[in-house]
Amino acid sequence: MLIGYGIPPASVALVGGTWLTADGGAALFDGRPARRARIARTGALAINITLAEAIVPGIIAVLGLNVPPGVLVTAAGASATTIRLPDGSVCAWLFPTGNALVSAVAVTIATVVTNVEVGEIAVFSAVDVGIADGWAVARIDSSVHTRTKGSQVNTVPGPTYRKLTATLSGRPTEVARKGGLAGTDWETVGIALSGRRRGCVVPQYRDMMTKAFDAVLAARTALYGYATQLPTAENISRQYFTGYMEFEEIPG
Repeated sequence: MLIGYGIPPASVALVGGTWLTADGGAALFDGRPARRARIARTGALAINITLAEAIVPGIIAVLGLNVPPGVLVTAAGASATTIRLPDGSVCAWLFPTGNALVSAVAVTIATVVTNVEVGEIAVFSAVDVGIADGWAVARIDSSVHTRTKGSQVNTVPGPTYRKLTATLSGRPTEVARKGGLAGTDWETVGIALSGRRRGCVVPQYRDMMTKAFDAVLAARTALYGYATQLPTAENISRQYFTGYMEFEEIPG
């Protein structure tokens, strides 16, 4: 499973467009994909993001788009095409493979749509952790159902969101607590996801037969939101640990 964490504060500038929303693009980073920044496209559209601190981008999420599926999106040397999720939202998830620290990312959207809407852009550091068989993603319906006096069902509709529950595969102390996970560890990642810090999880991203990276599968399973149960470190035996985490999506 890929975990994205550590979104740095960012500022934004446009190339090939002008803002139609008064906040000047602040909606792109507010943690609410359903709140859209609107752009009047005047040419080849690029959203230039300046990060407050340099990171190695491992996952870039572009959410809440109003462009059709199949539009090419590029950033940080990676590319993906937009896809429509089962809930009807359109997104693009990019997975850069470089190892260089960067403090600026240009997101280009190769669309012919005149007025472009973007709900959220999130640039994450990322790490790959193993999860045990039995992980689950449940879709939660936040609608409220009540019975009237005549026993009819009255429903106040609400958005749906997904919730991941997963057990981390057994790993040694170095991975749990001593920086043995690509320079980080479970404890450090947990702190980076604590409180109101947003992150993402991608529980399934490889073809089962070839083991090759499957970009469409990754985009279908990726969740952007909050860890509601930080990764634990539960001793299996001696210096080996397993763990458990829960993660909830922010509705788009």
